[in-house]
Amino acid sequence: MKEMDIIINTGTSIIQAFYEKKGSTLKNEYMQATAVAFMDPRDMKKLSLNPRDKIEVTSEWGSVTLFVDKSHDAPHEGMIFIPKGPWANIIISPETYCCNVPTFKGVSAKIRKTGKDVLLVADLMRQTYKKYVKDTDFRESLGEKPIFKKME
Repeated sequence: MKEMDIIINTGTSIIQAFYEKKGSTLKNEYMQATAVAFMDPRDMKKLSLNPRDKIEVTSEWGSVTLFVDKSHDAPHEGMIFIPKGPWANIIISPETYCCNVPTFKGVSAKIRKTGKDVLLVADLMRQTYKKYVKDTDFRESLGEKPIFKKME
């Protein structure tokens, strides 16, 4: 399967901020707006990607599945933009370099097309950080329901 080296830049998008203010962070609408990598159309073509296809983004800090969409700010070959949020947090450095803010820009990664599902926030937290887990059976989604405590 084809793979591409890429630089990740993250930031707040208007639509993502709207859903956060609305209190929708556990819902599908937030995932649809935030779990997205915006790519240069030429890079999408190199990997035979269409809008809303799924890609796996892997950096030295982790791996996450995202939707892909055409960037409105192209050209910027070799770079993707991901809205700040739970999905981006998995693949950026947690190091703050004494300034109390993680490195949200210029993160090296690899991307490739995938058939994996993009996960809702609760499922993403369960899989990545082992939160809200009673066992290792992840077949059933936690869905959009709020979860208030860590299960043991």
